[in-house]
Amino acid sequence: MRYICWSGTSMNPFEFDHVEWLMEREASEAGLDRRVRLGRIEYNTAEDIFDRVKDYCKHSDEWPRCMVEHSPDKFDEFVNRYLNGEEAEELKRFIENNSDVYKTPDEFWNEVKILYEALWLEWMSEEIAEILNDLIMYSMYPEIHDTKLSYSCKIRRLKAYADVLNKFRDAIQRALNEKRPLSKEDLYYWFTDLGAIGLGADQVYYNMVNYWLSYYDKLDDYGKLDVLERLLNKMDDVFSRINEDLSELEALTNKS
Repeated sequence: MRYICWSGTSMNPFEFDHVEWLMEREASEAGLDRRVRLGRIEYNTAEDIFDRVKDYCKHSDEWPRCMVEHSPDKFDEFVNRYLNGEEAEELKRFIENNSDVYKTPDEFWNEVKILYEALWLEWMSEEIAEILNDLIMYSMYPEIHDTKLSYSCKIRRLKAYADVLNKFRDAIQRALNEKRPLSKEDLYYWFTDLGAIGLGADQVYYNMVNYWLSYYDKLDDYGKLDVLERLLNKMDDVFSRINEDLSELEALTNKS
């Protein structure tokens, strides 16, 4: 078995003798039962592995692909690479000392995998939603700063952009209400419509949209709905910005 050794100044969450002692004290003070304490160790394990995966992928050539390669359904294939030998032994002893709860090591690791999946999905959903929102802004704002366009032209374009964006928002809301996520093709259609109005929609824009939607498409339905909900929430800020810009442009038009 191959292990990767990690260094750091923070307390190693796999030093279970110390962790269990702290949890015993906390549990006594808070009245927590043993299962809650074991659950905390499961979470600490999942969180530490996930943090190490993120750090590894951050330094890779293409972090989105790296994160997909570390998706929860591949957890069993890579988990040992993110534990060193000492940590693996500590985990083995921990499982053996709680064999009445974990009948087999797989029972412990199944719990860790579930928690890892929640961490992975939340992080990926937020990253994808953030970048898709940035792409909405990317195609819209060059026209605001284009000195060749008149104020009235900018106003017309912004209003047209807001109209399409509002329909896009309605489509997302329907998908959330029906719990049926928009497909990659659906989203690409909306981004294409927005790009047709915005001056920032060049080939780079369409390549970026396609690139990030390909990672959206790798998520399960729950993950896609999570992305859509986050993107919907971010759209409120986009509409606020559009309204502010429209007010400024209309004021400038009245002065000219």
